[in-house]
Amino acid sequence: MSRPRSLSPWHRRRSRARGAHASPPTDAAVLIRPASQGDAGEIARLSELDERALPHGEQLLGVLEGLVVAALDVASGSAIADPFAPTAGVVQLLELRAAQMGS
Repeated sequence: MSRPRSLSPWHRRRSRARGAHASPPTDAAVLIRPASQGDAGEIARLSELDERALPHGEQLLGVLEGLVVAALDVASGSAIADPFAPTAGVVQLLELRAAQMGS
């Protein structure tokens, strides 16, 4: 039996702001940026939530409402994301940006 996961910072923030059953924003701005050494803690948090490790190398981060919710390894295309946040679109944007960087 797996251990229960705690809610992510994104989910806790949204729950406090709108109530426990709030739906994700459909028009929220997403920031795509390169990861830096200072982001190691956020990437580790995402790895734990997603139960997968991200390869070490050049990485891009997806930030939603000020919180890192997804990360992508540029070389492999491998992504990790907060399973408690609306991240499918964020991961698609990370993939698009990584493809642009490879051009």
